[in-house]
Amino acid sequence: MTTNSRFASETATTFRFGEFTYDSGSRLLTRNGTRRHLSPKAQQLLYLLLTARPRALSREELYDALWPSTFVCETNLAGVVNEIRRALGDGARAAQFIRTVHGFGYAFNGEVASAAYIPVVRATLVCEDASYRLYQGENSIGRLPDANVVLLDRTISRRHAVITIGDDEGAFLIQDLNSTNGTYVDGKKIGQAPVLVTRRAKIEFGAVAVSVELAKISTTKQMMLNMAELKQRIAGHMTTA
Repeated sequence: MTTNSRFASETATTFRFGEFTYDSGSRLLTRNGTRRHLSPKAQQLLYLLLTARPRALSREELYDALWPSTFVCETNLAGVVNEIRRALGDGARAAQFIRTVHGFGYAFNGEVASAAYIPVVRATLVCEDASYRLYQGENSIGRLPDANVVLLDRTISRRHAVITIGDDEGAFLIQDLNSTNGTYVDGKKIGQAPVLVTRRAKIEFGAVAVSVELAKISTTKQMMLNMAELKQRIAGHMTTA
């Protein structure tokens, strides 16, 4: 099987189909701008089908990609497919997006517009001697291997929290995902509603203390302003020459 190696170095891509957009960089599915929840396995399966289109992927390929070296019940794959269909408002008999290839596997149906992009690193999460890149948009924290930041401490839940980085240089958002041992900001436990956090706040995921260092973007903006001013001066010089 070559499925694992083929998709191991995926390029961040935005896929647009019908009323939906799937951003593989932030792992976010939206319908007309409204977020539609997908589990990590469903996100992975949707990405596999989108990148393989119009080719159908066999059940063997999908099991190998989603559950490598692990024996799982055959109904597991059908359950993940049904989760995607529910999120897309799709049906098995009249499938608009996820098509069942009877006796073989599944394929993505319909027109898709996609554009590759380079994820923008906007911050760094520091945990003891390790550091992790945080990208603009949502960054998942947890023990699952497909999380943006994988923390293997026993007090970390499989899906523990989400850090969302925007354009604000001084703050970002943290949301707990109903973790077992909680997420704390400056010693206070937060809930599942996103909380605005300043760059100097003390953050704890379970018993793991971390800090987030936001990248400065003012230098880039200033360079753009300086370039514009320089172009105006050059244009003025050429006019008077």
